[in-house]
Amino acid sequence: MIFFNVIRVVAWKDLLCEMRSRETISSMFFFALIVILVFSFSFSMDQQAARELIAGILWVAFAFTGIIGLGKSFSAELQNDCLEYLQMSPAPKGAIYLGKVAANLLFIVTAEVILFPMFVIFFNLDVVEDLPVLLLIFFLATLGLSTVGTLFSAMTVQIRAREVMLPILLLPLAVPVMIAAVEATRGALNGNPLALYRHWIELLVVFDVVFTVVSFWVVELILDS
Repeated sequence: MIFFNVIRVVAWKDLLCEMRSRETISSMFFFALIVILVFSFSFSMDQQAARELIAGILWVAFAFTGIIGLGKSFSAELQNDCLEYLQMSPAPKGAIYLGKVAANLLFIVTAEVILFPMFVIFFNLDVVEDLPVLLLIFFLATLGLSTVGTLFSAMTVQIRAREVMLPILLLPLAVPVMIAAVEATRGALNGNPLALYRHWIELLVVFDVVFTVVSFWVVELILDS
């Protein structure tokens, strides 16, 4: 019971801070909006070409938008030595990590929910029939990005060049997530049968399970260091 209470309290604290400042969501939203506008005005595509290329464009926007949010995950704790108090807290470090993951997941999913309709409008996509599968792909890929990104955010929070180090460490490890997300999204947008891209969705599930478990055990060493 205490374990789950810690997760809830940490996640709620981050959400409450964000509702007061709106710093993370606003910076994520405006960055992704710029990406959408740049790509939409740079390429003149018909609907078929858009279905082929939009998956890559979509996940470039989502991934780098997510990195902005993940970079701020532990930075708030640097003020007033809150990070040291968090490290000395008797609360399970794994629960603190999962609370951070839950908050980051909600931030990134919120940005995606706001931005995806803009992609649909700007690139003239018909996604009504494929929406349930697309939402599943978005959730699984975002969860994988959040689990790994939160771990590296904790690892780099006390480094002076953390804004540079986080993407350098995160992006190579997130390559399987990005490839699987792009291929699964392309298959869904093209209206392909689920069997043709199901293995990419299964890869996302395996990645999420493996890295959530590994990060859960490793984060205690990181926060105690």
